[in-house]
Amino acid sequence: MTAATAARAGVSPVAADVRVVSARGDDGRAATQVLISPAEPVFAGHYPDFPIFPGVCVVECAHRSARATAPEPVELAAVESARFTGPAFPGDVLDLALKWRRTEGGWLCAVSAATARGGAASVRLRYRTATDPNRPGGPGTEPGGRVPGTSWSDGAVPEAELPEVLSLLPHRYPMLLVDRIATLVPGVRITGVKSVTHNEPWYAHLAPGQDPAYPSSLLIESWGQTAGLLASAAAPDISGQVMLFGSVAQAEFHRPVLPGDVVEHHISVSRSLGDSVIFEGESRSRSGLVMSVERMVMAFRPAGHLRPA
Repeated sequence: MTAATAARAGVSPVAADVRVVSARGDDGRAATQVLISPAEPVFAGHYPDFPIFPGVCVVECAHRSARATAPEPVELAAVESARFTGPAFPGDVLDLALKWRRTEGGWLCAVSAATARGGAASVRLRYRTATDPNRPGGPGTEPGGRVPGTSWSDGAVPEAELPEVLSLLPHRYPMLLVDRIATLVPGVRITGVKSVTHNEPWYAHLAPGQDPAYPSSLLIESWGQTAGLLASAAAPDISGQVMLFGSVAQAEFHRPVLPGDVVEHHISVSRSLGDSVIFEGESRSRSGLVMSVERMVMAFRPAGHLRPA
């Protein structure tokens, strides 16, 4: 890997290397593999009692595989969809099949991920050319949305009574990616706060000139944990249950998040379907809108679902 390639690779929550099994052919197809080591740093804090490779890390493997097989230098514009169909555990080999397709605004990469037990995820990633001068994030490019600071509906929990993050989430360092709850209307909406710092483990090996942008996969994970807080705060009894990431659609990235940024996740419940909840919302920093999410589905499941068969 050249120095320029390393700089473009940026920061990642996944320590394992991506091995290109077959390079992209004329039909746009490619294949990669990732060995999920038990030593991956995310296992220490992601459901510590039931080590499972986070869904967003599968998305990260898909993204890094796409970057390794891309037809030109690209940057991630959106996770158009990600659906998780089976768990990945420590020691698994993740096989990824990629299919590239040119689009009017850049490239679309469809990725299927599987372990020896079967399918793990299907992911659609949209990319723009890395040198595109019209990339989102510049002045005047911010889409509309709810303006932070607008009033919440009645039923907000008083600030002094807001629950602690640790009381509602099983995640721990380094995968606990919400610092506090700023506002909460149980069963309706929430604002969660995440401060990004150079002291996070993902930045341990950041080199001068390397892209310091916070990984998009971790931004989604932080957003999803905030959504989990909203759902858990409204659940009367979640004993023995965990909230699992089911799918996400149209997670759009508008500008990078950098060390020093404080991100606010503004999330509302779109629909509640028994043990599954559908969320929508956005994330903002001082610079403005950084991510918008059209739909994320999460579901309460028995904790035993996290154990390998």
